[in-house]
Amino acid sequence: MKTQRMGLRNRLLYSSGIISHGLKEAAMGIFVLFYYKQVLGLSGTLTGLAIAISIIWDGVSDPLIGIWSDRLRSRIGRRHPLMIAAVIPMAAGFIMLYGPPDNVLGDPFQLFTWLLVSILLLRTALTFFMVPYLALGAEIIDDYHERSQLAAIRTNIAWFVCTLVSAIALIFLFNEKNSLDGRFVIENYHFFGWINGFLVILFSVMCIAGTWHYIPKLAGGAVHAGQNMLRDAFSIFENKGFRSLVILDMGLGGISSITATLLMVTYTYFWQLSATQTSLLFAGPIILAVLLSAVFSGALNRRLEKQQVLRLTCVLSIINLLWLTPLKLLDLLPENSSLVMALICANWTVHTTMTILRVIVVHSMLADISDEQELATGRRQEGVIFAAAFFSAKFVSGFSYLIAGPFLDLIGLEAGARPDEVSDTVIWGLGLIMGPGLAIIMLLPMWMSFKITMNHASQVGVRQALSKRHLRQSKLATT
Repeated sequence: MKTQRMGLRNRLLYSSGIISHGLKEAAMGIFVLFYYKQVLGLSGTLTGLAIAISIIWDGVSDPLIGIWSDRLRSRIGRRHPLMIAAVIPMAAGFIMLYGPPDNVLGDPFQLFTWLLVSILLLRTALTFFMVPYLALGAEIIDDYHERSQLAAIRTNIAWFVCTLVSAIALIFLFNEKNSLDGRFVIENYHFFGWINGFLVILFSVMCIAGTWHYIPKLAGGAVHAGQNMLRDAFSIFENKGFRSLVILDMGLGGISSITATLLMVTYTYFWQLSATQTSLLFAGPIILAVLLSAVFSGALNRRLEKQQVLRLTCVLSIINLLWLTPLKLLDLLPENSSLVMALICANWTVHTTMTILRVIVVHSMLADISDEQELATGRRQEGVIFAAAFFSAKFVSGFSYLIAGPFLDLIGLEAGARPDEVSDTVIWGLGLIMGPGLAIIMLLPMWMSFKITMNHASQVGVRQALSKRHLRQSKLATT
């Protein structure tokens, strides 16, 4: 059986495609709820509803695009046609999301509709790009440890870009100027949308061009007689390891969506930080986490089984979520603001490092499952596997937004409120959900991590069996 390898240059060119995901996380995860609720005045309930609908649709469209990508036949392969088609709509989605026209700003229904349409466009285009993109990586590299290395590079780049974009925007675009808080200036968000649109075109084209030469070397993924799309979508759930990973990812999806939705709000109102301080806390913990994961993920992958890494990160995350915000709520933190900043930085560095390590392991294990599935069915289904895994996580994530948006209305956070104007109810609500609340949700991924039994030895056996099968098929084809 063929074995594909990537040099460092090719890995970086391939990984540049994940920058679109990093830009999305910064734009939609960090800023969009704050922008539409606190700046444009749309209620948290309607903002959360629009985001939730888009995520649920995203979850539904992922398996469909994954199946289409697996079954597609063209002279440029299965993955690249969909990736190419996604580039311009992705850019348009960013521009629309942060540039609603003036005539819709005064009407909540029209503003809600604009948000929903633009975010649906952006997420659908991202699905067309990201699902084939992730499947492409699983096709190119088939080595157990190299898959973890590629997943690490890809994940670290996504987090770094999300951090860099958020921090730079807060410092240079949303910072206070002439006693005016830039986080509440509409025009700043318009420019932010255009910058994201330009960057997504640039790096998507780099990724497509950088992986073009792999097209002749990739599997064709022949369609078997009687095969249908629904069977493709559901057959993968017969794999026990995949089912456990899906449930685990559901819990992680809920945590990620709540964190992304409320982090900007939490820094602004719970910790009452300036735009500069917030930018430092967006940048510092994530840069440290990326460095830590880059240094230690390889060693962890060599010394521990992948499911053991999952268990370790879940346990450490729960412990880490249970100390900082309760200390703030109980007024037990020191008065020294620099020390408090350092504690927040340490807390979120640990949280983000554990998150990155889990993403690396989950993506690597999904690639391993594609080999198990080929051995069991004779079909390569990378697109379906990655898409089906993300479906459940995104479905739960959508409901999390339905909770997070109305939650801000429930605790009484008013549009346009300044950090020193909020009530104790807002402070306690944000503190409880961003600490102990997330820790409770983390119990589900921790439980499922102990049900996953995949290991290196079993994966080597799968690869050997596939090699023998492909060798037999090659001999038959030549006779």
